[in-house]
Amino acid sequence: MYNAKVTAVSHYVPPKVVTNTDLEKTLDTSDEWIRTRTGIRQRHVAAPGQATSDLAAEAVQILLKQRGISAEAIECIIVATVTPDMFFPSTACILQHKIGARNAWGFDLSGACSGFVYALSTASQFVHCGTYRNVLVVGADVMTSILNPNDRSTYVLFGDGAGAVLVEATEPGEHGILDFVRRSDGSGGK
Repeated sequence: MYNAKVTAVSHYVPPKVVTNTDLEKTLDTSDEWIRTRTGIRQRHVAAPGQATSDLAAEAVQILLKQRGISAEAIECIIVATVTPDMFFPSTACILQHKIGARNAWGFDLSGACSGFVYALSTASQFVHCGTYRNVLVVGADVMTSILNPNDRSTYVLFGDGAGAVLVEATEPGEHGILDFVRRSDGSGGK
């Protein structure tokens, strides 16, 4: 039995930036209103046609280079997203092809804001029980593709981007990830 550890962390955001001042031109809002309620000053926005898997692939390429391994070393890919490229195949499978992870299988996990934590927990369990030694976890979304650009209550909150971690088995004597606390409460859904 192994523990799991995070051995590499990366992220990618598209280059286009939308500032609060930009949003003042199209929404009934102000930089001050957004900053005092959210702390957000700007958000990155994907280019037209740029998919969740495109952002994820950029983050993963950075991660692989940082860790010094090839995509073929990855055994499983979990993508946490609420904006998949399409319903099927999964974004994880599209990502697997884009990065050349020929030895991996993958699936998407939809948990909204908690999705990445759920995916990390799942990857940790795969490693802990000895099923895999290298699991790629990606949290990626193109939220601007599903938001109403005229809705001040949501459009000011979200941008687009991807984060990735590599979860690997610990070496003898290493502690790694010790525990997770997972809870949910569906009562506030409405």
